[in-house]
Amino acid sequence: MGGRVQYLDILKAIAIFLVVFCHFVLLPESVSANLWMSACWMAVPVFFMVNGALLFSRPFHWKKHIRKTVGIYCVFTVWKAVYLLVIPPATGTTVTSGIWKILTYLFLFGELPEIINGHLWFIEALLAVYLVYPVFRMAYDAADVRCRRSCPGDEAKADHGPSDSDLMSGKAKQEWQNGPGSRKSQMLLCFFAAAGLLCTNGLYSLEILGDMLRDIGIPFGLSFQSLAAFQPFGKYGNMLGFFLLGALLNDGGIGLAGKYFRKPDRKRRRLMGGGMLAAGLLSLWGVKWYLSGRPEWDGYLLQEGYRHIPVILMASGLFLACQDLRIRTKWLSAAVEALASRTLGIFYIHWLMGWILVNPLAAWFMTRGISFGVWTNLLKNIMLMVPAFLLTIVLERIPGVKKLVKG
Repeated sequence: MGGRVQYLDILKAIAIFLVVFCHFVLLPESVSANLWMSACWMAVPVFFMVNGALLFSRPFHWKKHIRKTVGIYCVFTVWKAVYLLVIPPATGTTVTSGIWKILTYLFLFGELPEIINGHLWFIEALLAVYLVYPVFRMAYDAADVRCRRSCPGDEAKADHGPSDSDLMSGKAKQEWQNGPGSRKSQMLLCFFAAAGLLCTNGLYSLEILGDMLRDIGIPFGLSFQSLAAFQPFGKYGNMLGFFLLGALLNDGGIGLAGKYFRKPDRKRRRLMGGGMLAAGLLSLWGVKWYLSGRPEWDGYLLQEGYRHIPVILMASGLFLACQDLRIRTKWLSAAVEALASRTLGIFYIHWLMGWILVNPLAAWFMTRGISFGVWTNLLKNIMLMVPAFLLTIVLERIPGVKKLVKG
C-alpha cells in the first residue's frame, strides 16, 4: 500500500461516493431514496475523522503544517475563481456583483448570488480545524514526552517518534502512546470532542426532542439553544469534534486504551460499528420523516443535517466497522487507493461536471419516459466521478497545477 492505511482509504472512498451521491440528485420519491440521502450526512464527518486519525498518527512539524494550511487556502481561492468563470455560463447567469463583493468572495469566504457552490463550506471548516489543531497536538505531544521520559530505553522514540512501519503496524505506537501522560492527553481530546459534538449535535437533537414531546401533548418548556454559547470553537465546532473523534478511534493510535477503556476485538468492533451505523441511519431517517411529514424522499435536504446525534452514530459506526479492514483482491485494493488519493480533485471537479452534465442527463431520461430511481442517481455518480477522477490524474502530472488536486 506504499505507506497508506488501507481502512482509511476505504473510508475516504465511501465518503467521496456519498458526497457526489447527494449532489445534483436524480432520485424518486421513495423510502429507499430517503434512506440513501440520510446516509449521505455521514460523509463529511467521516472525512474529518479520517483527517484526525491521520494527523495524530504522524509526526508534527510546524513549518509543514503552516505550509499545508496556507496551501489549502490558496487552492480554495483558485477553485473559487474557476467556479466564477465556469458556473455562470453553465447555468445561464451573469455575474452582476461589484468588484469588492467579488474580492470578498474570492479571498474572505464571502458568497456571490450568481455562484452556487454551497459544498465549499467543507474547505472552510477544514481550515478552521487546521488552525486549532496545533493546540491539541502540542498538548498531546507534551504528555507523550513526559510519558517517554519515564520509560527507560525510549530516548530514540522521544527524539524521532515512531517510524512509518511502526505507524502501519501500530505495535510500537501502542507502547509509545499508552502511558499515563498519554492517557491525560486522550482525556483532553475526549473533552473537546464531546464539547464540539454535544454542544452542537446534542443540543440541536434536544430541541427536536422537545418539539416532538410538545406535538404529542407533553408540556416541555425548556430550550437548550442558549447552551450553544459553551461551544468553544464556533459553528464548525462539531467538525472539530469529529476530527478529534477520528483520532481517538483510530486503531493503533490514541485508541482509548489502558485503564479507562478496554478496546474491543475486531469482530466485536465490527458488530458494534454495524449496529451503530444501522441505528443512526434509521434514527436520522425518522428525524427527516418527523420534520418533513413524509417517509419518502421529498427533494429537500434535511435541515441542519450535520447537527443531529444520529450522524455521530452513523459516522462512528462506519469508522468502527471499517477499522483494520483489508482488501485481499489486488485490483480492488489498487482501485480504492487510487480513488482515495484523489478525493480532493474529485471534490472540486465533480461540481463543475455536475452543472455541465446532469441537466442533459435528466432531460434525456425524461424525453424517453424513464422514471428516476436510485439507479439513475448511481449512474449520475459514475458520470461525475469518472471524468473528475481522470481529469485529476491529468492535472496532477502538470507541474504547478498538481497542488490544485492533491491534498
